[in-house]
Amino acid sequence: MHKQISFLKIILPLLVAIVLTGTSCKKYLYEAPITSTYGASFWTSQSAVEQAANAMYGQLRASLRSGGSFFINGDLASGTFVPGSDQWNYATIKAANNPPFNFSYVPYLEGDLQDWSRFYRVIAQANVILLNVPKIPVSMFKDEGVKNSYIAEALFVRAYTYFYMTRIWGDPVYVTKSYDDVDYGNIPPIARTKEEIVMDSCINDLKTAAGYLSFAGGDLTKTIRANKGTVSALMAHIYAWKHDYPNAHKYCQEVINNGGYDIEPMASYGDIWKGQTSNESIFELPMQYNSNDQQFTNQGSWAEAQFDFFATFVKGDIVDNRKNNCWISPDNGMVDWFFDADDERYKTVWTHVPASGGDPSGYMLLKYTSFQYQKPDTKTLPYINNNLVLFRLSDIVLLDAEALASTGDLEGARKALAITEDRAGVATYVAPNNTYDMLDEIVMERGRELFGEGQWYYDLIRTQEAQGWLEAVGYPSNGRLSKANKGYYWPLDMGKLFPYNNLLTQNPWWAVNK
Repeated sequence: MHKQISFLKIILPLLVAIVLTGTSCKKYLYEAPITSTYGASFWTSQSAVEQAANAMYGQLRASLRSGGSFFINGDLASGTFVPGSDQWNYATIKAANNPPFNFSYVPYLEGDLQDWSRFYRVIAQANVILLNVPKIPVSMFKDEGVKNSYIAEALFVRAYTYFYMTRIWGDPVYVTKSYDDVDYGNIPPIARTKEEIVMDSCINDLKTAAGYLSFAGGDLTKTIRANKGTVSALMAHIYAWKHDYPNAHKYCQEVINNGGYDIEPMASYGDIWKGQTSNESIFELPMQYNSNDQQFTNQGSWAEAQFDFFATFVKGDIVDNRKNNCWISPDNGMVDWFFDADDERYKTVWTHVPASGGDPSGYMLLKYTSFQYQKPDTKTLPYINNNLVLFRLSDIVLLDAEALASTGDLEGARKALAITEDRAGVATYVAPNNTYDMLDEIVMERGRELFGEGQWYYDLIRTQEAQGWLEAVGYPSNGRLSKANKGYYWPLDMGKLFPYNNLLTQNPWWAVNK
């Protein structure tokens, strides 16, 4: 999927070729850019903009699931799981020898895990929408509100993509301009922008987006598109990442009080991941099988019709014995450490499995187990039928608990924490009346609630300075985790990226620890 292509080519407007010609992403990267005339002729109707928006969300889906990196970055790097025995290369992420988590310059871990190029395709599509939609007359849309909603959606997706990249690699190359064929081949190298500046720019974009959107909680059809609830959830996360906890609390409260979302009862907890089924979901990406989508029927790169994403977590009878290996949370690991036996989540989303297929004994995650067949009568063409939930209410409630504890409101934090603990049937947390212990419990509760959702590693980074959780899960205390070294970020594949952007620099820790 990712040859040695220029980062600068990636920020060209790929959208029209993808939508109009039906060519694959891979093929188009090697074609000439669209002409200005052809581009202008596309942006003439609301239906064209709708196609553009759908392509943008599709590219986000493709980028997050590419190479399984979503779960590798957010879960495997936290030490929660060990990879399946058939994924021997991923085992090097947390090596048994010293130092642990030395996931830097192993050749077979390059590609998606060290190459951010695919995310610039998402950004390019958002940028081309933001360039062209304001130029289209309002008369081409149902009304001005609809026109503005497309602008807001592009602002949200661009902000989400930059935020996602920043949590993995730190300072991104920040691009908001849409380049056309006039600029093609003449784009200057672009240096990385400090993450603080990028996050502030994202916040400004999201404030604009919020003014164009309304809350859509309660309408399950709206969970796959940006609305005011998704914008507020992202703003809460960005402010928390900046450790601006008063503002994080403000936007958590926006979601909790105005979003129209509800905590899913434990009896239907599994509905959260079934796809547009749970009112706890704030934003999710569609990955359910769709017989009308050629990408699914052809088992294309944008689909979860293949066993290479959600099936990371499952094997054996639950997938009709079509997989013998999967990620396991090993005995005496996170599950044993974090869960009480009476925790309903322990009973519902984990099952203990013996050692098999070369995998150790431990716990298998059951969040993504809606297993079906394209041809049920013959039990052929199997697939796992889930959506990828990126934001949900429990996440925001617990983020609010973190914000409250960090600003000294321990009782408010305790009440927020009790919302997910009560649902799970465990006793409300009672601890010494200090911020450190409360935050420790919140980090653990976020783990109990969000394991296997591509998030917990970023919680460890965000709370590292206050709580030291990265050392607790095995990262070395050798200066790697300092603000200067930022050794919690992944390295960049400089061999692939630097020749096309000679202003690009490696992340500090990996620049000297190859």
